[in-house]
Amino acid sequence: MQSVNSFFTNAQQQISSLYGFQDALLYQPNEPDTARTIVQTPDVFHMPYETITIETPDNEKLHGYLIKQINRTNERETLVFFHGNAGNIGHRLQNANLLYRTCNINILLFDYRGYGKSTGAPSETGLYTDALAVYNYVRKRNDLNQQKIFLFGRSLGGAIALHLASHLAQMNATPPLYGIVIENTFTSIPDMAKRLFQVTVLDYVPNWCYKNVYPSLGKIRHIKAPILFLSGGQDELVPPQMMEKLHEECKSSKKQMVIFPDGQHNTTWLSHDYTNQIRKFLAECSTLIETTSSASSASCSS
Repeated sequence: MQSVNSFFTNAQQQISSLYGFQDALLYQPNEPDTARTIVQTPDVFHMPYETITIETPDNEKLHGYLIKQINRTNERETLVFFHGNAGNIGHRLQNANLLYRTCNINILLFDYRGYGKSTGAPSETGLYTDALAVYNYVRKRNDLNQQKIFLFGRSLGGAIALHLASHLAQMNATPPLYGIVIENTFTSIPDMAKRLFQVTVLDYVPNWCYKNVYPSLGKIRHIKAPILFLSGGQDELVPPQMMEKLHEECKSSKKQMVIFPDGQHNTTWLSHDYTNQIRKFLAECSTLIETTSSASSASCSS
């Protein structure tokens, strides 16, 4: 009996520790240690931009950059960039510059609450609130093509983008999303915990014991917008099998998985053919919209 009691006591302690340290393990806004004080601007790569502040319904202020193409700004696609769990938007500028130059798109970069120069502290509910606030901000910009708004999410950002896309799908929001691109993201935090810690007791821990869940696998089933899955074959953090599972469970009629054999978790975007795959996806989204519009016009005239 003592050994049984000991087992349950140890299990309780592990679960309690897991809950208490979850935020510290998941959210890394102070990595590197200057990430809350130094945020580079797009000037570093000579990109034209405006600094924006987006206020959330719970009164947090999100700091961001809207990087716009100089020519025909309102004809271009606009990417809303959801970054990973560490650093700030300044650390994504090299990536943004590559996309800006090769895909000829506008890019909105923003920091979640508690990251960079944004106020507050991160939490799952809070980051979902941030995502919707940013989306609503983009939808109010008259200088952006509202038919060509798409989401990009990497790692934790992928989970946030999928939540937003799922929410919009269930609300039948119009205009619909142009598309979604997710890269090296996970099926859920409980699945990641089992992968990272490999503690037997975690197999029996229900999701309600987790402070952060990000249940992307369930949410992706609601998404009907075109979606591109970019997976690093050598991802050392998120098992590529999780991306495969997300792709498998996605119900969108326009979905594609691209695997970069040598891509690691944070370097897949440097892989050969990476931007070409995104450009190809955007061209297909454009064709899809034109086809849908033509079909709608024909239906109305008949």
